[in-house]
Amino acid sequence: MKAKNRFDEQLILAITWLFAVMLEQFWGNFIDWLNGLTIIDFLLIFWPLILIDFTRSILKCVLLLLHALVIKFKRKKQLWEYFAPSVSIIIPAHNEEKVIERAIISALEVDYSNKEIIVVDDGSADRTYHVAYPYAQRGLIKLLRRRTASGSKAGALNYGILFASGDIIITVDADTLLERNAIREAVKHLADPQVSAVSGNVRILAGEHGGRNLLVKLQAYEYLLSLELGRRFNSLIGTLLIISGAFGAFWKSHVEHLGHYDKDTITEDFDITVKMRKLGKRLVFAESAIAWTFCPETWRDWVRQRIRWTRGQVETLRKHSDIFSKRKFDFRLVASVYDMVFTDIILLFIRFSWLLFIGICLSSAFVYALLLSVVFYIAIEFLTIITAGFLSPRKEDLKKAYLAPLIVLFYRPFYAVVRLKAYLDWLLKRQSRW
Repeated sequence: MKAKNRFDEQLILAITWLFAVMLEQFWGNFIDWLNGLTIIDFLLIFWPLILIDFTRSILKCVLLLLHALVIKFKRKKQLWEYFAPSVSIIIPAHNEEKVIERAIISALEVDYSNKEIIVVDDGSADRTYHVAYPYAQRGLIKLLRRRTASGSKAGALNYGILFASGDIIITVDADTLLERNAIREAVKHLADPQVSAVSGNVRILAGEHGGRNLLVKLQAYEYLLSLELGRRFNSLIGTLLIISGAFGAFWKSHVEHLGHYDKDTITEDFDITVKMRKLGKRLVFAESAIAWTFCPETWRDWVRQRIRWTRGQVETLRKHSDIFSKRKFDFRLVASVYDMVFTDIILLFIRFSWLLFIGICLSSAFVYALLLSVVFYIAIEFLTIITAGFLSPRKEDLKKAYLAPLIVLFYRPFYAVVRLKAYLDWLLKRQSRW
């Protein structure tokens, strides 16, 4: 027995030594390759990283941090102090018996007196209507029931708008919970006559197993970055293009002027936001108007959701292709659409082409180039997530920074493959349901 243990120890030592020798040799070769790179070589190899990713990230972080400092020391105009228009909170629901009651209670507990709550049961086959009915019976909500499903969230929202009496429409998903001050924080921005709609700050709420679920943690990280950095930046420079259907506020008159929500895309929130931008009004991001939403807890559900989002995005962009050809639209709207096409579609293919390029042209140094790229991307990722954490109303969001390497090494590459699949679905005209 002792001889066997001794042999095992020697085997482990031998493997460890061999690994250390290989690592030392690899590191030496990597340093030699790095020292042999000229500035021209470096730019030719890593131009997408330097010109696009690094530049954009630095620009966003610097501008947002400077803006935050200016706002901190600048006295705000209290235009909204006595601004409390009537609001209609519309909650579309299709087979949402597990979450609908929590959504109703959350809306009822919102600290905003001049409100009505409308729940639209859009042809649910489960007990959604029966769970919501006691609240309607007590006069706390308006409960609308469609025996036959409209087949889209847009149809459910349009049905709810028909019965809405509020001046402002608040859209809230059935799996989304509002913080007590969320409506007031969103509505106050509409005191500005130039503002047509407001995007709430949507965060991820851990589900039944969410606290231990890595996928949920990765999505919470993703939401933090995309809202606190991406949406905040776009709001600042006037290029905001998406108001999430999970939580958004619109002037009802503007929605009616646009002919309500269209049913010809599967991302009705993106579609109506583009239509709003065509009115020439401003859209803003309300960082303090926070709502918490549940997210997919399995990779299969996550893939299905992201395919739907990506496909809906390209459908909506094609629908509004007149933005590219006509000169009657605001420059910032045109610029934001071009930017979205470039960063979400064109850049996706550039990155895949870049990987193919270094794999073919730098076959002997492919691993070294890839390693250096990963190091740079992780550094950029830490910069952006730390900036987002500082800007966030909740400073504990800084704790999510430890996920940055996993985001770079796995989550984003996998998401890129999923998006390619979504584009293929769109080209093949495969049907999608909400």
